[in-house]
Amino acid sequence: MYIVAKDGSGEFTSIQAAIDALPLSGRAPAIVLVQPGVYQERVVINKDNVRLIGAGETSEDTVITHSACAKDPYPDGKEKGTFLSFTVLVSGRNVEMEHITIRNDAGDGRLVGQAVALYAAGDRGVYRQCRLIAHQDTLFCGPTMPRVENEIAPRKSDAPCVDSVGDCPPTFPRQYFEECFIQGDVDFIFGPYRCWFEKCTLFMNDRGGWYTAANTPEEQPYGLVFHRCLLTGACGEGQAYLGRPWRKFARTLFIDCEMDAHVSPQGFYDWDEERPVTERLGESGTTGPRADQSLRHPQQKRLTAQEAQAVTLTDVLGSYDAWQPDRRVPTWFLCGDSTMADYIPQRYPMMGWGQKLPALLPEGFVQNCAINGRSSRSFIEEQRLAHIAPCLRPGDKLVIGFAHNDEKDDPRRCTTVDGTFPQYLSQYIDTARQHGAEPILVTPIARRNFDAQGRLTATHGEYPTAIRKLAKERNVPLVDLENATMALFQRLGEEGTRTRFCHVQPGHPNYPDGAADNTHLQESGAVEIAALFLSLLRGETALDASFSAAAGDITELLQKEDSVME
Repeated sequence: MYIVAKDGSGEFTSIQAAIDALPLSGRAPAIVLVQPGVYQERVVINKDNVRLIGAGETSEDTVITHSACAKDPYPDGKEKGTFLSFTVLVSGRNVEMEHITIRNDAGDGRLVGQAVALYAAGDRGVYRQCRLIAHQDTLFCGPTMPRVENEIAPRKSDAPCVDSVGDCPPTFPRQYFEECFIQGDVDFIFGPYRCWFEKCTLFMNDRGGWYTAANTPEEQPYGLVFHRCLLTGACGEGQAYLGRPWRKFARTLFIDCEMDAHVSPQGFYDWDEERPVTERLGESGTTGPRADQSLRHPQQKRLTAQEAQAVTLTDVLGSYDAWQPDRRVPTWFLCGDSTMADYIPQRYPMMGWGQKLPALLPEGFVQNCAINGRSSRSFIEEQRLAHIAPCLRPGDKLVIGFAHNDEKDDPRRCTTVDGTFPQYLSQYIDTARQHGAEPILVTPIARRNFDAQGRLTATHGEYPTAIRKLAKERNVPLVDLENATMALFQRLGEEGTRTRFCHVQPGHPNYPDGAADNTHLQESGAVEIAALFLSLLRGETALDASFSAAAGDITELLQKEDSVME
């Protein structure tokens, strides 16, 4: 997780600096959490798999703003034009934004020309509860062009690039907007992409104008689809039109939308003789003051209820990848210490078990927030739980695994078994439930601590007992890794467990003097404990032969992947 805060309390003070620091790609989205404030900057998101989240209670608390416009000049005096006026350009794939306001403050289009707030160019963009605010040309959903690529260099991406966006070929990328507020006046939602707007508010400025201007390619069956949206504004009655065709094959549909008196009874509007309204522009199920379609443009389509029902999200945005943007993939947030944490390659073969969980969890993403040396107390006091909280959504899981450092005689980390330890753990439980996520308590893994008779001895005192007790009291799922790893390590024996813990012979590139660590795992142990965690969580018998065989197969597979990557 990457934290952006204007006051310097995060890792970055600008959003662009955080984006630039992200890895090029990853299976799980890289989370960029933006603390409340007004960020006056232009942002280019050229990385794939990014989740940009405003940490405020509403989208109005976190604002990205810029003031570029079409009339801005090049050094030779030539105007830059519409597509270089953006505040935020998203050219990466699988980018999600939540609770963010994107604003272009250039001003009235009659004075400055077009001024784009959001330029959505990459495929599978998702925007939830965002505010997009400008005047003319607020939201563009379409490919980049060479002059745009030159402007953002070196932050180029693999997004589609065309010579002329006005006459572009059929385009694959798709965009999904849910419960967003989009404000503008002239043609303020435009472009050739397939886009679905679910429960959004379209707000027309007092100037009046056109909500949409699609330029859908002829061969493309869908363009802009608005479903259960509200169309309103500050202009005079009847001064807001549903849209006009930027190109003659424009495709725009309004289905089950509410339209107030700001909307013109005519609905759609001819651009000119070459670009008239056709049946590719239409509506169905309209409610509100403009529900009566008797005065609509004679050429626009009046979809029957049966025709409207056939226009589904899957039909509009679907493809070979079976993308379902309305169904969030659950995220598992891991809170814990060094036995769970991720490790950099320079620490290999040492690994936390949470580092191997993503490979075993195809049905969800993993955000491993565990960090070395933290206790249930210090994790909270360092605001790490506070950073996770705004990212939690219904269906997510918060995995809570502490004790190793709570046990220590350190005033910054220690907790008491019967007092502060369950109190701190309860804060994690409450945070998860407040956001609709499921908390999961985990007892600590056993240390490799054998006595003279070869018996594994417990080292965590009463802390695991306190976790078990709290899980029962708060009705929280419990994964008892202490008992399970005690049984597993005892069966493996003193010699067998060496291959699970970070025991390394001298001469290793990362451990020239060798290592004999009986607390931290190495890769094979991390895989085995991650598999054990999931097995216990699913209620399976974790220590039978099938589990050991599966863990061995997984270890072999991952080792082969690592050798290929090297």
